[in-house]
Amino acid sequence: MEDRDRPEQGPACSVDLSHRVRAHRPVGKGPEAVVVDPDRRRVHVACSRSNAVVALDLDGDRTGPVWRAEVGREPIPIVLDRPTGRIFSADARSDTVTVLDAATGDRLAQLPVGAYPAGLGHHPGLRRVYSGDTADGTVTAIDADRLEVVGTVPAELGAGSIAVDTERDRGYCANFMTGSVTVFDAASLRPLERIAVREGPCKAVVHPAAGHLYVASSLHGTVTRISLGTGAVLDEMAVERAPVGMCVDAARERLYVCNRGAGTVSVLNTATGRETHRITVGNAPGDCALDPVSGALLVSNAGSGTLSFVDRPWLPGPAQPAVHPLVGRPLPAFELPDLRGGRIRTSREWAERKYVINFFASW
Repeated sequence: MEDRDRPEQGPACSVDLSHRVRAHRPVGKGPEAVVVDPDRRRVHVACSRSNAVVALDLDGDRTGPVWRAEVGREPIPIVLDRPTGRIFSADARSDTVTVLDAATGDRLAQLPVGAYPAGLGHHPGLRRVYSGDTADGTVTAIDADRLEVVGTVPAELGAGSIAVDTERDRGYCANFMTGSVTVFDAASLRPLERIAVREGPCKAVVHPAAGHLYVASSLHGTVTRISLGTGAVLDEMAVERAPVGMCVDAARERLYVCNRGAGTVSVLNTATGRETHRITVGNAPGDCALDPVSGALLVSNAGSGTLSFVDRPWLPGPAQPAVHPLVGRPLPAFELPDLRGGRIRTSREWAERKYVINFFASW
């Protein structure tokens, strides 16, 4: 464990050095993207099968939603524009981006974009929101102040998740169907290059301080690390089944990866590229976000309709019970009488064969 992860301990205090899943709060059907509003101390969740965005209180005792707003059909990604206090929701089956007031949930606008928008990116400095239009293979750029479409970028079929490097003014669009990432100039909307990755990339996030782009390939159970400076693929990091969501904790050098097929979050050390531990959450986790104030990890569980609150996610879990020394070792030799005449049978008779042992208890 790194020194910065060790809490201070007094002579008479006992500190729990493990993460803790504090709650699973119901939000709606098919929750996907999660966005934290640190100013209002709220978390917003896109509920894809409820056709709604829900706001929850981060600090108070209120367990129900602060507000619930109807948007278009199948909202998957959302972003928060803090300067204007607006939530942008890409509604995949409506081909629209809905704009909400983050304070009240009131609808401010609904903008037409390309076909099946399944990803959103955000550049606060350039005042842009970018929509990844999956069926059209394009990126639509929206002015975050005027709430109007200002241009498009040609990408590839399956254009979805968009990561934005605000330091270099570049956008990265993951193209699910073609196993690639389209790099474009976030200001001029000019396509710059194509980076080949594993099949099925469905989430991209940037870590500007480390100079890395991370791309989760759901079909392979890997996260590809790419240099922001050169565009070169640096390595691949293995996680559990079907990774679909990610977020970066730059301060603690951690990458959190939501494994939809395993009901877990893999925690990767961004300095070493190694998985340090896994966190068990709800069914089919879709995406995650960090609360910068408390450090809690918020994970949407599409299969459970809940939002998991995880305290101290950078720490491993509680110590597990000791494993029996024979677990994982070859089957030891044994012999038992069979049910037909009491003939002694030995395990050697089935060596190198597949068989089933039925331990049956009768009462």
